[in-house]
Amino acid sequence: YRSAWRLEEARRALLRTHTTACSARLLHRLAQQAPFAPGRWFSLERVFRNEAVDATHLAEFHQVEGVVAERGLGLGHLLGVLREFFRKMGISQLRFKPAYNPYTEPSVEVFSYHPGLKRWVEVGNSGVFRP
Repeated sequence: YRSAWRLEEARRALLRTHTTACSARLLHRLAQQAPFAPGRWFSLERVFRNEAVDATHLAEFHQVEGVVAERGLGLGHLLGVLREFFRKMGISQLRFKPAYNPYTEPSVEVFSYHPGLKRWVEVGNSGVFRP
């Protein structure tokens, strides 16, 4: 930001801050296929953020991404997948809140009740990719 660009700085290693680029590459590859073939792809990767550490934020965590490609899917299907995903991890108390993501519509944030904190905390974010 308003500093001189230096090649040696640009070549420095950077810890991954999200896995969304992996999904973008997958979506690009899917768009090149003819004919369309339904499928499911998931990734679980460690990511790092410059976060103020507190009871609900860490500087290091795992990001789960999933892409389900099929004709006729909608928000109800997405919410069902999210409920089942969290249920299998032992999380059953969920709330969904409409959200904004630049690449999905509709988008929802996922909250779960944390009995230790005695409040609802965000445990995920999701949405339906736009065509």
